[in-house]
Amino acid sequence: MNITPYLYVPFAAWAIAQLIKFSISLIKGEADLKYLYASGGMPSVHSAVVCSLTAWAFIAGGVDSPLFGITAVIAAIVMYDSFGVRRSAGEQARTLNQLISDLSNTGGIKNTKDYNELREILGHKPLEVIIGAALGVFIAACFGRQQLASSYPFLFKVPNLNQAKIIMVVGIVMIISAIVKYYFVAKSKKYRSSSKVLNSLFMVSGAAGVAFSLIGIYAYESVLTSLAEWYLVILVFSAWLLASIIYIFIYLFNKPYGVATKGQNRKEEWLKKAKPKKKRK
Repeated sequence: MNITPYLYVPFAAWAIAQLIKFSISLIKGEADLKYLYASGGMPSVHSAVVCSLTAWAFIAGGVDSPLFGITAVIAAIVMYDSFGVRRSAGEQARTLNQLISDLSNTGGIKNTKDYNELREILGHKPLEVIIGAALGVFIAACFGRQQLASSYPFLFKVPNLNQAKIIMVVGIVMIISAIVKYYFVAKSKKYRSSSKVLNSLFMVSGAAGVAFSLIGIYAYESVLTSLAEWYLVILVFSAWLLASIIYIFIYLFNKPYGVATKGQNRKEEWLKKAKPKKKRK
C-alpha cells in the first residue's frame, strides 16, 4: 500500500521546519526540546505544512485543479491567522503575565499560584510566516521535481551568463540599498516610531539580495547549479515581494508616523490615571 504524497509531503515539511526551529534555538543557546513540537518562532511550521500541501496540489493537478484551489484558500487563512489572531493572543498572554507579576509585587494579588502562567508564543511575525511558506513550497518542489520538470522544464534550467550577471547586479543593488536605507532610518528622528517595521523591510530586501547574488554567482561559475535554477529565483522573488507588501501595509495603515494609535492613546490615559496625585499641604 502506497502512502499518498498529500500526507508524507506535509509531514516532511513539518519535521524539517521543526528541526530548523530547534537548530535556531541551539544557536541562540536556548536548548529546549519544546522547539521540536511547539508552535511559534522561526520558521512558521503551520505555514510550511499548508504551503507544502498547496504546492503539491499544484504539482499534481495544476492551476485548474479544484484541490489546488481548496488548499490555496486554506493556506491563506492559516497564514493570515498565524500573524493575526494567534499573534494577538500571544501578545495578550504576555501582557497578562506581566500584569499579574506587577500586581503581585505591589500586593494587588495575594497568591500568584491561583493564576496559571499563559503561553506567550502562539503566533508568528510576518517574516516567520513567509519563510515557513517558502520552505513548504521548496520541500514540495523537491519531492515533485520530476513532475515539475516534465510540465515546466524552464523552472529547472540554469540562467545563462548574461542572465546570471543581471541577477548578481540586482542582488548587489538590493544589498547596498537595504544597508543605506537601514542606516538612514536609524539616524533619522522622523521614522523613529516606525523604525522596527522599516528595518524588517530592509532586512528582507538585504536577505533577498544575498540570495540573488549567490544564485547569480553559482550560475555564472557553473558551480552548485542545483541551487541556481530558475525556480529558486522565482521562489526568492515571490517571498521578497510578499514580505515587502505585508511590511509596507503595516507601515502605511497600522503605524503611520505622527498619528497615535488607539492602543497608544489608551496606554497614555492609563499611565496618567496611574500616577499618584500629590497631596496638598
